[in-house]
Amino acid sequence: MDDQTVRLNRIEEKLDKVGEAIISLARMEERMVTLFSRMDNYDKRQTTMEERVSKIEVTSASSAWVERVVWLIVGGLIMGTIYFGK
Repeated sequence: MDDQTVRLNRIEEKLDKVGEAIISLARMEERMVTLFSRMDNYDKRQTTMEERVSKIEVTSASSAWVERVVWLIVGGLIMGTIYFGK
């Protein structure tokens, strides 16, 4: 083989490697897009759950206050019954 043919073969091999690298990069980019999409979905779900937990905390705090008042009334009634029952 002459020198030009050898050079052309090397150039073709390098071009093939560059083409494979470009395909590999495109696949990697597609995976990254998929991962970013999943992360966005997780972010939205987490925000929704945080809102739900906040609502539950508010509801729980208000019901705890009501429960304390009810126990005070029940305790007062029991003490009143014991005290005035004698």
